[in-house]
Amino acid sequence: MCLLGVVVLAAVRGRWPVGVLDVAAAGTAAAVVAGLRDPAANLLSAMPTSAARRQARRLMLLVPAGLGLWLAYLAAANLVSRGVGWPLGPAVALVATGCAVAAWTPERFAVEAGVAAPLGWMALARAWSGLHDSVTPVLTAYQSHPWVVTAVASAALLMGRSR
Repeated sequence: MCLLGVVVLAAVRGRWPVGVLDVAAAGTAAAVVAGLRDPAANLLSAMPTSAARRQARRLMLLVPAGLGLWLAYLAAANLVSRGVGWPLGPAVALVATGCAVAAWTPERFAVEAGVAAPLGWMALARAWSGLHDSVTPVLTAYQSHPWVVTAVASAALLMGRSR
């Protein structure tokens, strides 16, 4: 809903707020990870399908939907302002990070931690980037090296699933 508000406001003003791209990416990633909540987990625990398999199926539905939402957001941005480009990497890196955190966190608050991870990383990157030059590369890694972050988070996600 917030992304729609940004699109409408940008269309009315005639320019795109490029400074909120990382906020929108973190919000989209948090929404994808929030979909991992399994309200029927207790009911379905007696079924032969494992919780990990149900969560993998949820990811197979949520990740393409989140990617479609992000591409629609970027398409609207490129219609209003030509200089935005198609930054897919940061959004994918934040989704992978949120899913990895959710996989490694204890089950009772895994989704909450997974949702907080991309939002917290983005907030820390915005708050501390200019203050400490030694931590800036780490805090902005999801923007400057998104595919490395995605690979590491995906490996952590897969290792977290098999433990």
